[in-house]
Amino acid sequence: MAKRKITVTVDEALVAAAQELGDTSLSAVVNMALFHEVDRRARAQALRLLVERWEADLGPVPEGEMATARAAFDELDGKPPSEEAEPVSTTRRKRGAA
Repeated sequence: MAKRKITVTVDEALVAAAQELGDTSLSAVVNMALFHEVDRRARAQALRLLVERWEADLGPVPEGEMATARAAFDELDGKPPSEEAEPVSTTRRKRGAA
């Protein structure tokens, strides 16, 4: 795959930790982290679109079912369980927004 050189600002402590943990180049670490984040966001967007389609066809997902699904997906993404889960937003964010 073609590579593109860019400039990014990264927390100094993260850079030090990444360098201490292995002999992998920092570029490779950043590339892999970006790959995983882009993949996670693509899956989240696909899920939002699927829920939108289901809601259009079948009506709103009951909150209890949504909370159960949210917890399951958070667990898959390695997020700690929270007492108050964020609502799933079906609105799209601006391009470039996190």
